[in-house]
Amino acid sequence: MRRGVLLSLLLGASILAASVAAPAQRRRGRTRTAAAPIVVRPVDLAGFKQLLHLDQKSNPEKAKPLLVNFWATWCDPCREEFPDLVKIDNDYRSQGLDFVAISLDDLPDIKTAVPKFLREMQATMPTYLLNVSDPEPAILSVDKSWTGALPATFLYDADGKVVFHQFGRITTSELRAAIEKLVGSKH
Repeated sequence: MRRGVLLSLLLGASILAASVAAPAQRRRGRTRTAAAPIVVRPVDLAGFKQLLHLDQKSNPEKAKPLLVNFWATWCDPCREEFPDLVKIDNDYRSQGLDFVAISLDDLPDIKTAVPKFLREMQATMPTYLLNVSDPEPAILSVDKSWTGALPATFLYDADGKVVFHQFGRITTSELRAAIEKLVGSKH
């Protein structure tokens, strides 16, 4: 009887041990680094205005050129231009260009579709979700001629003045030329 109980215990322990996953083995020569978590912060109208040129005027010694892109995961032209914007961010961030992406997706997408898309794009710029019931005041605070159509891209100089804007998909060469005038380096 004792022997049967002992065998049952050993069998149960071995099944339990086999069911616990062992750590994954690494292949030689390859190392994997954990991707930085994608954080998308909701922003209300007051926070939105602070992100834009109004914030630069309140702190002139830290003022930098600022690129702002309004987009959404459901917007095909937005998705098409995003790799170009990620490259621009990578090329110019070290030269003093700040870049903020503002999603106009629905609030539930802040933890699903938006971070998934940003991971796929390998985007690292700060991203915010415009969390307002009526986006019109935010749209009008950016540009009175903007209807809210996506994508929309605005480049501000260090004084908070819009020096470039594009409604619809960006023309990369035009945006780069405008950035070059502000940061003074060629790519």
